[in-house]
Amino acid sequence: MSNHEANPIENKTSKQSLILESASELFLGNGFEATSMDQVAINAGVSKQTVYSHFGNKESLFTAVIESKCKQHEITQDLFDPARPLHDVLVDLARHFTDLILSDEAISLHRVCIAGGEKYSQIAQLFWQAGPSWLQAQFAHYLELKQADGEVVICNPKNAAQQFLYMLKGEAHLRLILNLDDPVQPAQLNEYIDDCVTFFEKGYANQ
Repeated sequence: MSNHEANPIENKTSKQSLILESASELFLGNGFEATSMDQVAINAGVSKQTVYSHFGNKESLFTAVIESKCKQHEITQDLFDPARPLHDVLVDLARHFTDLILSDEAISLHRVCIAGGEKYSQIAQLFWQAGPSWLQAQFAHYLELKQADGEVVICNPKNAAQQFLYMLKGEAHLRLILNLDDPVQPAQLNEYIDDCVTFFEKGYANQ
């Protein structure tokens, strides 16, 4: 292959990235129903067929956008490597998750799901499965393994996973959803995150 020939894999990845960026912009700006695959293609500078060949339909594309946002904030399966110490996982999860849910894009996406949910209930289900449900399942499985190793005492890992994630949302997330001024300051947020980690560890420590 000459230096001037495009690598097929790199080209495919590049097109996927363009499509995801385009779709994210349109979904967040116009909502789910008002966004078409044609618009995504035009905005991404690719053909409509290219969009369909990569993502199949608008629902799959919406799901891929949510998954891409998680990856951008380093929330992946690797985060829950069973070999990693519990404290490290809790700290990384807390910081990555908080960065994600308090980001402008996540807040906008949350509003899109609420606004579109009344007319198109599937959008909320797509968001739930690709984001919160997936994350809770990954975290709960990690906690099950730590329970089996005797590192923690957790009767219901699923409940424990929910407790930690929803505790992290705290006041800051709701204030942003409500579009209230005076957001929480970084130092205050960091202190709150550290308190959540400490509270969780103490609550489930194997003493």
